[in-house]
Amino acid sequence: MKILLVEDHAGSRRNLQRLIAKRGHEVVAVGSAEEAEAALASDTFSFLILDWMLPGKSGVDLCRQLRAQPNGDEMFILLVTARADTTDLEQALEAGANDYLTKPLDVGLLNVRISVAERQIRELTERNHARAALQESAQTMTNILEKTTDGFFAVDSEWKLTYINAEAEKMVGRKRDELLGGMLWERFPELVGSLSQTNYEKVMAEKVAIEFEASDSSGKSWFEIHAYPSNGGVSVFFRDISERKKTESERLTKSKLESLGTLAGGIAHDLNNILTVISGNIGLAQIESPADSGNLLGFLSKAGQAAQHAAHLSGQLLTFSKGGAPLKKVVSIGELLERSAEFALYGSNLRADFDLAVDLWKAEVDAGQIEQVVNALMLNAREAMSHGGTVRVRARNVVLEENANALLAPGRYIKVSITDRGAGISDELRTKIFDPYFTTKPTGTGLGLAISYSIVKKHGGLLFLENSSAEGSVFVFYLRATEHAVSTPEARVAGRPFHYNHQRILVMDDEAAIRELTSQLLGTLGYEVTAVSDGLEAVRLYERALRRGEHFQAVILDATVRGGMGGVATIERLRSMDPKVNAIICSGYSDEAALSEFLAFGFRGALPKPFTRSELADALQRTFEAASAN
Repeated sequence: MKILLVEDHAGSRRNLQRLIAKRGHEVVAVGSAEEAEAALASDTFSFLILDWMLPGKSGVDLCRQLRAQPNGDEMFILLVTARADTTDLEQALEAGANDYLTKPLDVGLLNVRISVAERQIRELTERNHARAALQESAQTMTNILEKTTDGFFAVDSEWKLTYINAEAEKMVGRKRDELLGGMLWERFPELVGSLSQTNYEKVMAEKVAIEFEASDSSGKSWFEIHAYPSNGGVSVFFRDISERKKTESERLTKSKLESLGTLAGGIAHDLNNILTVISGNIGLAQIESPADSGNLLGFLSKAGQAAQHAAHLSGQLLTFSKGGAPLKKVVSIGELLERSAEFALYGSNLRADFDLAVDLWKAEVDAGQIEQVVNALMLNAREAMSHGGTVRVRARNVVLEENANALLAPGRYIKVSITDRGAGISDELRTKIFDPYFTTKPTGTGLGLAISYSIVKKHGGLLFLENSSAEGSVFVFYLRATEHAVSTPEARVAGRPFHYNHQRILVMDDEAAIRELTSQLLGTLGYEVTAVSDGLEAVRLYERALRRGEHFQAVILDATVRGGMGGVATIERLRSMDPKVNAIICSGYSDEAALSEFLAFGFRGALPKPFTRSELADALQRTFEAASAN
């Protein structure tokens, strides 16, 4: 232990220094308070022995001065005096001395005082170390709280705010100086009666930790909150999870649409089969009707038109469902946007303002389906801006990076935004606008946005409401970009002659009514038809015909067969025995790739249901032409 001895009498100083050193301590001896201050400035002493009477500043004054300094209580001070008056001794203790000795010094008492000092200094040292560790820990915790990305605040048992970190300041938009010391419920009256108040009071009363989610008073911002009991009060960590809630909402919408899409696809499949029978039989009835039966032909024509309208609605269901695969071609998105937006706004009091990137990338899309998306968004804009105005259509090239929480895969996209200047969409409606059959329009179907969402999703993109306020709404959709060249439209020859009848055709469909109808329609076209109910029977008949040399010139295969082998599996078997098989896939609800990319599966044509007699004839004509070209 290092001891500083302050004694002005040289002889007494030497004797006292020698006595103390015998106990194994290092003693620095000086003769005045000024010398003691110099020694204290350059070194640290845990034990000071001060003579009361010193030249200049007295020992009592020096003791009082040392105690007033920072960390002045971290040393043991023993005052030595020749004055034995009780008042003087009380004055010494009031100045901060831990103990005192009177002169002449008694060696035994000196040793006792030093022993007491040694014990108290050890305790003082341990306490100082503990306090330093606590201060360091508190500073470390403060540093953590100030650097964390979570907001944090603490209240005491009386709900007074005792601490607020920098992140919390930013999140609540208020300075901590104006909040600290105030009652939580007074500083944040919006919390009164809220879920937060209920949970904070539970933490305070039951001393339990609680985790929950809550929104602010506007309902736009959501927070994940962790509240803990702490020192009789409550400590709270909270983070903004608004983006996560938005993503979860979008994922829920996506999941809901996929589930409903599966149902819609099944309904569309059955409906298309029924419509195929209805439309086909109407066509047969028109052929069989006498030429002079004007009323009957008129009735049949109206029935045919109604069937076509029903087929259009069924097509919308397919587009919404997991079927209805887009028939893609590479197109100029800029030209498509201009054409479809202007067409949708034709005759209205709105005009389109286009802001399209000069170097806008191309996309491989079903142009008709994307036009349907633009038309639906424009119709929404017309509803929102009944007073007229301008709808802004903007398109840019964007590259999305890898992101675990993203709803789109990384890659090159075209971002299209359509902005109206309407009254906006209320918060309670934003999560419902993509729900099937949800509409606020008296005459609306509620399918426009739901089908548009499904269309964009089938193209590998995403449609969502980016922003909505009293100044208007912004809908955005992303389409995957492609580096392929724009496709050139196929030239069609009007009224071309039909040369391929009187051929043998094999028809496979699991619906008896469609097999019968297709056979009758082909019969009116001059074909010889054999019809079967599933793929295995079709393979057996085709193989038997090959062995006998009675080839089928074409095969029409239903894509989906309940409980049996469908068209895709059947064509694989047929191609293994006859690589030149001439096949058409027929679909009311088919696999996406098989319908839109039939050539890759070995088919030479595709015939969507419902179909008419002329569409059936045209599909066969094209298939035979393709076979002849090869």
